[in-house]
Amino acid sequence: MRHRDLCLLLLWCLVPLALFVGCGHENPRGRKALSGKVTLDGSPLDQGNIEFHPTFEGGVQSGGRIVSGHYSIPAYEGVTLGTYRVSISDFVPTPPLPPGHMPGDTLPPSPKPKVPADWNSKSKHTVDVKKEGPFKFDFDVVTKKK
Repeated sequence: MRHRDLCLLLLWCLVPLALFVGCGHENPRGRKALSGKVTLDGSPLDQGNIEFHPTFEGGVQSGGRIVSGHYSIPAYEGVTLGTYRVSISDFVPTPPLPPGHMPGDTLPPSPKPKVPADWNSKSKHTVDVKKEGPFKFDFDVVTKKK
């Protein structure tokens, strides 16, 4: 094998490897992956969003989707160490238009969210993300008084 052919072969092997290694997500701030379960009155929340809002200067906000009562936020989208206010909301489907609906007609009322305001817009629920973890946080949203 000639020297030129050997160089081309090495180049052909090393370029894809360099591209593969360079395609990872960087994590210079030391963000942590978060996961957990979200239930609504003891049953998994079908669909929704969860957000983590820093309660301190310099923190990073993060969030993700809740599907079948579970959420998972990868480290490159996660949070740094500190205390975060948790906000949970459910997806409220838009009701179908009534038969014969015309533009300008009054729309049917939208259904109310199942998750109460004290878990989203007025939430005071917090979590502490510590250096050693765990980074799994479960939440049970209770709407019914016992």
